[in-house]
Amino acid sequence: MKSKNWINRQKNDRFVKKAKLLGYVNRAAFKLEEIEQKYKIIVNSREILELGSSPGGWTQVILNYNTKSNVTCFDLLDMKINNQNITFYREDFLKYDFSILKRKFDLVLSDVAPNTTGHQSTDHLRISQLIYDIIDRLEIILKNKGSFIFKIWKGEEEREIIKTLKRIFDKVEYFKPKSSRQESSEIFIISRGFKLDE
Repeated sequence: MKSKNWINRQKNDRFVKKAKLLGYVNRAAFKLEEIEQKYKIIVNSREILELGSSPGGWTQVILNYNTKSNVTCFDLLDMKINNQNITFYREDFLKYDFSILKRKFDLVLSDVAPNTTGHQSTDHLRISQLIYDIIDRLEIILKNKGSFIFKIWKGEEEREIIKTLKRIFDKVEYFKPKSSRQESSEIFIISRGFKLDE
């Protein structure tokens, strides 16, 4: 059950109100919108893989910025949107054999987050492991020169993840959207120019 504090915060949140006004299914849409306005990655990506896509706020942003993109989405929960450009898999991407798709992506997006325990360092380690699991799959899913954008909660593993990414991408940057709550430890990492060993 949601706490009263959470309910009150949602009621007073200007991005929650703005999302309703614009027809976005959640406020998270604005985070990706800010990323796209700065980096212009979606508009130049034809094949996009989105991990943790439900309820579909990020997908809405993708389709707004690039109507020609094909979006392949994975989540354990159903999405609240549908579109001919979306292929949705309701399954655990960690157990999926991506070689079946017989294609690679220009852009991999991850808004995946494990259920929180309330213990900051434990939650950080759990989301970090998910990111490492995605990094381990990049050779299979990401095209040469492709981009990888993901959410992480700040913590001790963050530097190691950045070091790993800098070995395999030309550019790796931090980004904290204005629509991300200031008290939140979430940060987004923008990795561009994947160096695929052909």
